[in-house]
Amino acid sequence: MPRLWAITPPSGLLIADTVALWCQAGAAADVGLWLRTPGESPTRTLERCAGLVGRARAAGIAIVLGAPIAAIEEAAAVVRAWGLQGVVVRAEPTAAALGQARACLGPEAWLGRSTHAAAEDHDRCTMTVLGPIYAPRTPKPVATAALGLEALALAAMAPGARIIAVGGVDRAHANACVASGAWGLAGIRSFFGDAEQVVEDVGALRLALQLANHGPTSP
Repeated sequence: MPRLWAITPPSGLLIADTVALWCQAGAAADVGLWLRTPGESPTRTLERCAGLVGRARAAGIAIVLGAPIAAIEEAAAVVRAWGLQGVVVRAEPTAAALGQARACLGPEAWLGRSTHAAAEDHDRCTMTVLGPIYAPRTPKPVATAALGLEALALAAMAPGARIIAVGGVDRAHANACVASGAWGLAGIRSFFGDAEQVVEDVGALRLALQLANHGPTSP
């Protein structure tokens, strides 16, 4: 499973050639694409990202779909129809919600969850996306206070935790996140933006993870 996750911007045009920048940074084998459009259905999100999905597939990049638990049946159907790797459930899913998602997705699909607090039940999911660790660089409708590195370190200590740090995570913060126990790193601006900056940021995030050697092995 990839340890770098490129999250699609919440709005605006998605440039499919962005995938080539990740490859230029030498990260094609390390990056996963997380399709996420807040407020839209899984089907509409996939339609919006179709061009990007095509380029990512051609580069051998894994793809997951973000969805609320209320839309998990539709999300699972989209995953099967498009041959995606799995789903990231948004909005602090409970243990029961993760069980429901697993039942819909089947045993082989990746199941991630997004949370703003140190979570338990790591045996129920493939990865836990925790954030914001730092103040997000992409504006959000509802501001969420940065959790900081202490919260990241605490979450990473839980048995079986595979924590993906998100929120303001760029090349200036990558090493600190990894040193605090992050198994992986995710972001929007580091993967989508000015071409030269994207190549530099993705390369730096990839290097930070290559220099680390901790946490559970990839499934």
